[in-house]
Amino acid sequence: MTSWKGDTEEDLALLERLRKGDRAAFEAIYRRYHAKLYTLALRYLKNRADADDALQQLFVKLWTAREALFITRNLSGYLYGMLKHQVLNQIRNNVNALQHNYRIVQKQPQYDDDLYTLAERSHRIELLGQAIATLPPQQRAVATMRCEGYSNQEIAARLNLSIHTVNTHYRECLKRLKSLLAGAANLLITLLLLIR
Repeated sequence: MTSWKGDTEEDLALLERLRKGDRAAFEAIYRRYHAKLYTLALRYLKNRADADDALQQLFVKLWTAREALFITRNLSGYLYGMLKHQVLNQIRNNVNALQHNYRIVQKQPQYDDDLYTLAERSHRIELLGQAIATLPPQQRAVATMRCEGYSNQEIAARLNLSIHTVNTHYRECLKRLKSLLAGAANLLITLLLLIR
């Protein structure tokens, strides 16, 4: 497997050729870094199709922006940065799509006679509450306040914490809740919808 440090001189030569539109240089860069980048994309996206899409977008952007590339060293770091931005964009797009679908579902008429649905939702909320109760005190407070609709700014003010600390607690509580609720896919969706 390729080291992230890469062969700087060879990378710089490939970049120079790439800037001039040399497809062979592009293919060499692809062969050199594809496997490592794919492994990272798969680690973060947890889905082969999404990882494939991320890599395809990354290499399309590399090719289309080839003439404007200004990399004097460390091609691997540049590609890793591109991948990071692509993965974050895909995650953001997936969350936005999920929220959009949730809003559409919320606009559907609700029927009081659908007791099963109400009971199921109540059960999910109860399980989520039990999972939140297992969090450390600061994370539990942040998660509870987020469920109540407070923004991170408001939580920071009420708990007398910095916004950075609240953001850190929020990220950590989401990670813990995700691992606690890993077996319940529907519960994870509820978690995403309740804690926005």
